Amino acid sequence: MRLALIAASILLLSNTAAADITEPTPTPLPPIVVPGVRVVDLRNSSGGLSRYTTIPSGSAFSTTGGSGAPCQFFSPSGGTTSSGETYAPQQIVQSYQWIFVEGLVVAMGEPNETDPNDNAGPLSQAVRHFVVFCDSVNHSIGAITVSASDPMLNPRPQIANLYNGLQLEQPIVYTNEVVDIWGGLITRFPAWLAIQPSAWRPQKSSAATWRGWTMYLLTNPLSLEFLVDFTPDPEKPSPPFHGVVSCVGTGSTTTADADAFPALPELPEQTTPGMNGQCMWTPPGPGSVTIQARITYSVTFWANAYTEAQPDYVWTSPVATFDTGELAAVNTNG
Repeated sequence: MRLALIAASILLLSNTAAADITEPTPTPLPPIVVPGVRVVDLRNSSGGLSRYTTIPSGSAFSTTGGSGAPCQFFSPSGGTTSSGETYAPQQIVQSYQWIFVEGLVVAMGEPNETDPNDNAGPLSQAVRHFVVFCDSVNHSIGAITVSASDPMLNPRPQIANLYNGLQLEQPIVYTNEVVDIWGGLITRFPAWLAIQPSAWRPQKSSAATWRGWTMYLLTNPLSLEFLVDFTPDPEKPSPPFHGVVSCVGTGSTTTADADAFPALPELPEQTTPGMNGQCMWTPPGPGSVTIQARITYSVTFWANAYTEAQPDYVWTSPVATFDTGELAAVNTNG
């Protein structure tokens, strides 16, 4: 019995000693906090990256991960932070330096450059892709897509500059042959209202680049009309005229000839004064008339092959002035 008690006591002491020499659990190292600012690397017009540090507060680049919050990572092998501080393996690093690099995620190295012509459609649906890094580009922590409406990327404020650089071919009022022959338009003889053919065509502004966007305005002629203002000779009174003569409507398939758009038709010898149908106006009597052409264009904003309709744009010709009168009165050839 005594031997059994001695053996039990020895075993108890042995177990107690084993418990006393167990390694203690190491205390985790505190996180390293690194100062910094958020930066955005955008693709420029040459395919390289341009860095921006001024980010609007409402941008996804400012709010990702929480506005004003740090990103964090840990490395199994340890390393050095952007501020030069060394961190141990598995030690958490919290950094205020978020880095957003435009491109698609790849397994290794820099993100792939995205093709701006992929997935073209409405600008409202356009997105751009960014890889998110923490503290340095050695630590990728995710990816985001950013809408074209994001205040950091939104190209729409650049439209005003495109309009300022838009130089359309100005229409010129067609001069009816009777003006060259008789010196003016003839009373009760219809005048054909037209412009030079080259002015009726799609045109676009010069291209501009901004924060990874290539942009321009596309214009397409929709309609043509003429503002006609006739002042009668007070010594030979006739009804005045001030009005708009419609000529080419939206969706028209009107054609041109070598000198005029619309093409000059066979005109009647005489018509009633005033408007005589599309693109025709007849002087009521002696006096003078001013005629101004107005083209209405549809406008499309083009940005990296994404498009968005803009308000219609009106472009006018210089005002053309012609004398009007009876055939004998306007004859300048004797």
